[in-house]
Amino acid sequence: MSAELGQESGRATLRPAVLPDDVKVFLIPVTIGSIIAVVGGIIGNLIMVVLPLIMLAVFPGLPILFHFLFHLMVKIEILDDRLKVTDYASNAFVKAGSHQEILFNDISYVYYLGREINLLTSLRNKLKEFNIAGDEADYTKDNLVRSYGVPERVLTEFESSSQKGLTDYAATGVLMRLEEIYAKYRVPKKAKNRITKALKDESNFNLDYLKSELSRYSIDREDLEMLKSEFDSIDGDVLAPFLMTKVDIGKYRKTENQRHGVSVTAKTDNVLVLSNNDGTKKTYLMHFHDLSDKDLRHLFGLMHSKKRSVKYLMTKQELKRLTR
Repeated sequence: MSAELGQESGRATLRPAVLPDDVKVFLIPVTIGSIIAVVGGIIGNLIMVVLPLIMLAVFPGLPILFHFLFHLMVKIEILDDRLKVTDYASNAFVKAGSHQEILFNDISYVYYLGREINLLTSLRNKLKEFNIAGDEADYTKDNLVRSYGVPERVLTEFESSSQKGLTDYAATGVLMRLEEIYAKYRVPKKAKNRITKALKDESNFNLDYLKSELSRYSIDREDLEMLKSEFDSIDGDVLAPFLMTKVDIGKYRKTENQRHGVSVTAKTDNVLVLSNNDGTKKTYLMHFHDLSDKDLRHLFGLMHSKKRSVKYLMTKQELKRLTR
């Protein structure tokens, strides 16, 4: 079991799982390979004995070995008020160090690192002539104007265009909060389908419309306030957390263009970022996807209970994969 639960409710130490959640992925090839090897031994066919063993050493042998190493080198500690991450496996592009921690109260945004990298790469492409340092960590308007002489007008235009895309992701929070309300108040499927269809019209995508549709289900004030906060975030500045980074974007881009760059950068893109409101406090979960499904549910369920106002800047499908 990869989660070592503490005595106090919610406390746990999570480590990457050694075996996959679906044990059949491990057992089926091992069973088939073993049978072939045994039969080969009985009939005296050396190839039938050796070949399955070699194949099993590659798969599932190598994946299990790597997960075992991650299990030893990585741990996520869930404490009463904070999350502590120890990661000796690290990442070539993320300069977060082997030890990170963040208070639950400081977590305002959760998103995939790929989103941060893509936004900053786009910004660097727009500012090629200003020779931004490859390891620059501060992409805020004040720093870029002061340190590199970038015209404020150029940055304002970029912020305006980027903000639109990010607020689309922020809208995911409204839809997920609605799912919670549907379940809690047992909203009928017919009503849910009607509301979902209506929300596709931008004129209906507002709190007043939802209040009207949900009025018959006696939604309590706290849930309506949480729904309101999700709408407020759509109109707010969700660009700020991306502009303070611990990623060496220059190094990342060089690797991306190399022979094995695609696979290396894909792994980096799947890192999960927990950020405060302005990006000055961040924790990068570089091996969270190696946790078991049970541990993932425990982690995100607890994060949600500690601070329900956290905004997940991702699609509904991406969020459901995290909380499956």
